[in-house]
Amino acid sequence: AHQSERLCQLIEAAGGQPVRLPVIEIVESADKSALLDSQARLDELDIAIFISANAVEKSLPTLLAQRSLPPQLQLIAVGKRTAETLKAWKLTALCPAPPFNSEALLAMPQMQPTAVPGKQIVIFRGEGGRELLAETLRQRGAIVHYVNVYQRVQPPTPAWIADTQIDILTASSVEGLQNLFAMLDEQAWLRQTPLVVMSTRIRSEAQKLGVSAPILVAPTASDDGL
Repeated sequence: AHQSERLCQLIEAAGGQPVRLPVIEIVESADKSALLDSQARLDELDIAIFISANAVEKSLPTLLAQRSLPPQLQLIAVGKRTAETLKAWKLTALCPAPPFNSEALLAMPQMQPTAVPGKQIVIFRGEGGRELLAETLRQRGAIVHYVNVYQRVQPPTPAWIADTQIDILTASSVEGLQNLFAMLDEQAWLRQTPLVVMSTRIRSEAQKLGVSAPILVAPTASDDGL
């Protein structure tokens, strides 16, 4: 819910009326063993990758509980919002070029096959994320550790949505789109309402779900892009 506020403000500034329907709830992971292990091994790590703003907020309180991050640890944020969240913690991170996704991150000079062999890389993320980043970095010779710091769950469906007229839908992830269809019981109007999405992956999922209305892909994976 809190992550949609900036997009809602941009929609209002453009003359639209945002209807807030969160389709993913962020819950802290119960198992913190991997996070605590990373905290104990900070001096051995070369690169820390944060997949999302939620990954920052759910990991840094533990990582910084007893000490500051070591100066040699290079921080990389997948997107602009994630980098801004790190900045709010007074931490500087590198960020890939648009469209701010795993593919763009893997194209960075710091992630090339000549740069990562033997590097200890930790990826802070939510449970069940994409495997492309870790798999590719391992193929390039890096030693990659996942730290799952939160999980995404489907919230209950609010009763008011049944009486609300929607002209345009937005979806910022495949899982969010799937939850939207599940929460609204795949109602027919979902497939007939224009959809603006964050990536071509989400567009493909929308097509699989039978969306017949126009599906537009944002030029960058960000609120401004949407």
